Amino acid sequence: MALPETTTHSFIVRIWLEETLEEMLEASHKALWRGHITHVPSQKRRYFEDLNDIIAFIAPYLEVLGVQPGNTRGHSMSSIFSFLRGRPDNLDNQPETQPQPTAGTETVGALFTGVGIGPAALETPVAMPRAAAAVALSAPFIPHNAPSPTDVLTALRAALEFYLPVSGVGLPTSNVSIIQVEEKSAGLGNYIGQESLNQFSLVLKGGRLQATVRFQLWATTPNDVDLAIDDLHGRLLTAKNDLWIAGFLRFTAAGSSLAEHIPSLNIWRRAADYDLLYEFRYTDSDGAQSLIARIPIHTDPEEPNSPQRETAVITDALARWDDLIAPMLDLRGRQTVSRFTALSFIPGLPPSESVILRRTFVGAVGAPTAFADLGQWVTAVTHPTTPDRHAQLTFATFSDFLAAFNPAGSPITLGDWDEDATLDDYDALLLQFATPIFLPDSADHLQLVYQPGSTDPHFDQTAVFYIRAV
Repeated sequence: MALPETTTHSFIVRIWLEETLEEMLEASHKALWRGHITHVPSQKRRYFEDLNDIIAFIAPYLEVLGVQPGNTRGHSMSSIFSFLRGRPDNLDNQPETQPQPTAGTETVGALFTGVGIGPAALETPVAMPRAAAAVALSAPFIPHNAPSPTDVLTALRAALEFYLPVSGVGLPTSNVSIIQVEEKSAGLGNYIGQESLNQFSLVLKGGRLQATVRFQLWATTPNDVDLAIDDLHGRLLTAKNDLWIAGFLRFTAAGSSLAEHIPSLNIWRRAADYDLLYEFRYTDSDGAQSLIARIPIHTDPEEPNSPQRETAVITDALARWDDLIAPMLDLRGRQTVSRFTALSFIPGLPPSESVILRRTFVGAVGAPTAFADLGQWVTAVTHPTTPDRHAQLTFATFSDFLAAFNPAGSPITLGDWDEDATLDDYDALLLQFATPIFLPDSADHLQLVYQPGSTDPHFDQTAVFYIRAV
């Protein structure tokens, strides 16, 4: 059975002005702005001053999904941000009805998900207070293994700090603190469902915190601190949908203090408390020592040494290679293979033997056509009219074979194969073919062979390598 395929990536785009409105008007030049985009699952981030950098950041994730960035179901990648490019940069030319962000604000685009992205995938940016910490507008997702309580509380606070106003000159920094917290279950065993990494299934779990948080604001007069609290309440009410998406399943005001004068600083302080239920998610190997790559089946009639005894092995489009056994991955048509995905654990030196990637067919005669370059081999075996059905590519060493792959996500943890009393981290890898390989007939085969010619193929170093054809 094929494992579920990941078809979704989530990104956060943040854009902010580098000058006040007055400074831009006085200088009579284009607005100075900057931004960054974050890939939510991996938390990889890129800063930019050109919208084309956003497209360049997203494009590799689309390519991993097998989508050509220039053709996302009829939508050009550039059309995603056409609504931004269409806005004049010179504020003197802005329509009077166009709302202008004030100094110290950022504009935040909505989370966009999936591969069929068009302009509608972004909401009109909304002016929000600048915050030191970034907020991910999706349920907090922490890849691989249960996060520590400190990590979860840090993520919770970072999400709420986004809504804090910028403190005035000479005033303490506004802050949010957690004054009460209790852990809650997100379900039986915290199990939510299934997530896949690079075509390998992982358990998706979740956790919840029931907490009370306190926002503390400062101002030079009691009236100003009252207005600041009112503004905070208003922004949190307006952001209720964003808070839900960010993991706050319940968020209700629990009360606020009266304005308090601090004589030593000659300023005023107020606090507002909120009760909340916060959910975070993470993937987990659930204590698994390995993945199921093959299932042996034996049938034994009730007589010793019976000639009727049968042995079979059930496999999917998945092979496991290690220092005990490295069976050939043999795929038969009719099917199309667009990529290999892999999980690799190599604690020391990599295995040294060669690897052969071969397309062939039942009844093929003679030696296959030899290629020394992956691109040339793919071009030959995927030719639209005369594909080479009997061709192979030889990687001189296993390291050469690994070099054809690209990283494809965070590591996952499985077992302790090298018996060092530490759980093993497996790197996720991807080898994407420029053109999918179509095997039109059951006689067609696509084969991946480690240590070709050996009757007992296995790694000569301690290592484990799972490889799946997709």
